[in-house]
Amino acid sequence: MHAFVADTPGFRETRLRHWNPSVGDRNTLVFFVDGDDEAAYTEALAEQPSIVEYETAAAEGRRGFHLALTENQRSADARLTASFLDTGVVVVPPVIYRADRTIDVSLVGANDELTTALDGLPDGIDVTVRRVRPYDGRLSDPTAALTPRQLAALEVAVETGYYADPRETTLDAVAEELDCSVGTAAEHLRKAEAAVLRRCVRSVPRGRRA
Repeated sequence: MHAFVADTPGFRETRLRHWNPSVGDRNTLVFFVDGDDEAAYTEALAEQPSIVEYETAAAEGRRGFHLALTENQRSADARLTASFLDTGVVVVPPVIYRADRTIDVSLVGANDELTTALDGLPDGIDVTVRRVRPYDGRLSDPTAALTPRQLAALEVAVETGYYADPRETTLDAVAEELDCSVGTAAEHLRKAEAAVLRRCVRSVPRGRRA
């Protein structure tokens, strides 16, 4: 199906978001498919002999659709995942299958364990390490970079409808709820918005920003 997305106009990427804890002969996975033709995708999916069952759900307010499926593990997939088993390396979702046939994977682990996992990948797979940095939770949680006060301001603004359309409250009301001045509330929100949006935008491939 990665090849289908790469070869079919109107499809941009697939994101593997969740999977069953113990990877084995039969696995359940949850994807988001960034594509325009759900029927074409599911028709191709139904032809795959490894697929046991699947279900799709609309993605409200955005293009693409959610996909949950159960599949029998193929030997090629088993060889790919085997290098990460029993190494102490954690794969952090999402795993991104891009339209250029590359796969983006974020890994957390000790240096020697990461090296062992990458060296254990099957022959013929080229690996490019794009970034090495201390893990701080930002891979999975865009709010991880916020201070407690910034997070509190963002939560109050969301809960009171400051970001609703049309807006249901005012900055003055948010400031009152936070027990601070309007200027301070605005600063907290501005910094929180900048941090969260930077993380979100950087996680989206440029081809999807058009």
